[in-house]
Amino acid sequence: MATALPWLAAVPGQDELPLGRALVLATLCVGLYLQAFTVQAYILSFVAVLFAYVKLRKDTVQAAKLAAREEVVSAMAAATAVEEARAAAREEVEAALAVMKHDVKAARVAAKMDVEEAKEAAKIDVEAAKVAASEEIAAAMAAIKSDAKAAMVTAKADSEEAKLSAKLDVEGAKDAARQEVEIAMAATKLDVEEAMVAAKLNVEEARDAAKINVEEAKAEVMAATKIREAKLAAREDNPERRLRRSSLVSAGLPPGKKYHYFLSHKKEHSTLGRQPESLAMAIHDSQTLTCFVGFFDVDDLKAITPEQVTADVRKSCAMVVVLHDETCASSWCQFEWKAAELAGIPVLCIVDANHACRTTVLEQVRQCNPHLMVNQWISYIDSYRHDASSQITDWLHEHATQS
Repeated sequence: MATALPWLAAVPGQDELPLGRALVLATLCVGLYLQAFTVQAYILSFVAVLFAYVKLRKDTVQAAKLAAREEVVSAMAAATAVEEARAAAREEVEAALAVMKHDVKAARVAAKMDVEEAKEAAKIDVEAAKVAASEEIAAAMAAIKSDAKAAMVTAKADSEEAKLSAKLDVEGAKDAARQEVEIAMAATKLDVEEAMVAAKLNVEEARDAAKINVEEAKAEVMAATKIREAKLAAREDNPERRLRRSSLVSAGLPPGKKYHYFLSHKKEHSTLGRQPESLAMAIHDSQTLTCFVGFFDVDDLKAITPEQVTADVRKSCAMVVVLHDETCASSWCQFEWKAAELAGIPVLCIVDANHACRTTVLEQVRQCNPHLMVNQWISYIDSYRHDASSQITDWLHEHATQS
């Protein structure tokens, strides 16, 4: 049958599809072949073919199961080999760890022994070094002591020689100095005698010259005094001045004015004390004698308000300002000057030239209030106070009286 149907010899599990197709084809061929026979013969042939196919199929499944079982057995054998390999590797690792642990312990023991040996060796070396150092120190001390004794002996000898040499040098120096002093004293005595003679002559000449200069100075002072007295007498005898002074009483004050002048000053100075107040008082007194009426504060402005000061400034015909190098620092003085500027009142400045530099004060005022620079300033000097008072009087007559 295998020879008649060669497809039945197919290998199970590998040619299942070609085998099935061959059986179907064989069934069709057999059917065509038996068309001339009865239907029963056809069915029998189909059943035979089907039975053969089922048996073939069963053999194929059985063969596949066997192949699968063999593969599972092979896989289990491989897993077993893997477990054995793991066990072997684990044993090798444990063996390696044991060997390593043993080696570490041995190394520790060896290192500990080496450290102990090194300590013992170092201890021995230190002891030996101490002994050697002690011996060297003792030897050095002995050498130093010996050298010191030798140096002391040598120094003592040198000192004795130096003392003797110095003594001889001192004796020689004393003799030489004594001789030089005697020579110098003799020469000095001659020079002093000559100088005394020359000085006596110079003193006589100086006395004569000084006497002449004193006489000339006395003459100049007397002449200056006479000239000043003549000027004062001429000023006092000036008919125009007498007419001005006599007209002050009759002229009086302009309408709405209470004072001829408002005297502005800073009473105290950091180094001069209350000298500025004394100067202001002297100026006020000199103008009072000429019949002028002035506002002069004597209460240090403690009980006066700024409004009252402004009112008194407006009631004055003019303002007289007494200046020194600290006046511009006074807030009251600056307030009075501003009030005078706003009221259009003329201002006359008097500089204390005895105690302040006119240029310095001029620069301070220029920066503080230029309104005070309008009129020519007057320098007040003790030796020319009468001239300053007369100039103030003339200025007040021009600016503070009703013509």
